[in-house]
Order: sequence, then structure tokens, then C-alpha cells
Amino acid sequence: MDQPEKVVGLRMTTRQWRHLDGALDSAISIAAENGDPQQVVRAASGIRRAGWDQIAHWVPGVAGSGDWPPDDEEVVAQLSRADWALAAECAAHWAAVAASVGHEQEAAVLRSVHALVVSAGVVGGPTERGQPDHRAGRSTNR
Repeated sequence: MDQPEKVVGLRMTTRQWRHLDGALDSAISIAAENGDPQQVVRAASGIRRAGWDQIAHWVPGVAGSGDWPPDDEEVVAQLSRADWALAAECAAHWAAVAASVGHEQEAAVLRSVHALVVSAGVVGGPTERGQPDHRAGRSTNR
């Protein structure tokens, strides 16, 4: 990936970001249970924190801060290309998991996030990074 630290802003709905936030949370939990061999916990936690700061305007210790905008509101999240790559991998992986247990609406939202990141040219398609590692929601091709 060229310029992995370059920051890129992508527009999506709050609903899309909240589903991505949930997918990242799941990836963090699985990675932590498995000893975090691919360093998912720190990276995914940083992405979630960026969303809380940029979208929900969360301020530590300030009561009432951190409310998500309405689900249909468009927001812009700014992450590094490397962070978007991880976000796209998590979205694709957890979309497949959601679909496999019959949660098609959640799967569709996560697939739309993955497609958004790929179509923006921030990361390549599914063949660029290899197959997902289902234990951590990350690619095995690092």
C-alpha cells in the first residue's frame, strides 16, 4: 500500500460508522482472547477512538458528550490509509459472520462500508491483502 500513514477522509452515514465501530469492537475482543498476535487491539481501538472523537465528539470526563448523530446523517471520518485497510478488512469479515447467522441487514451495512473504502481507492479489493484470519478479523497477508 502506498503512503499507509496518509490521512484520508471518507463520507458515510452514522449508521455505517456505528456498524463499523461494532465490527472493530468484535475484532478487538477476538484478538485479545487470542493474545493479539497481529496487533489488532491497539490499531482497532485507535480507529474506534477516532470515530468517537470525530463523529460523536466524545470528551473524556465530560458528561453528555459523545452522543452519536442520527443514523441517516452523513459524517466524515478521517483515518490513515493503514487504518482504513484494517477497517475494510473488519467490515468484510464481520459482514460475512453476520450473514452466516442470518443478520442480513447488519451484513449489508458492513458490506456497504467495505465497498465505500474500496471504491474510494483507499485500499485495494479483496485480493490485495489475502484471506481474512477469522480469529482476529484481519488478513493473514501482512
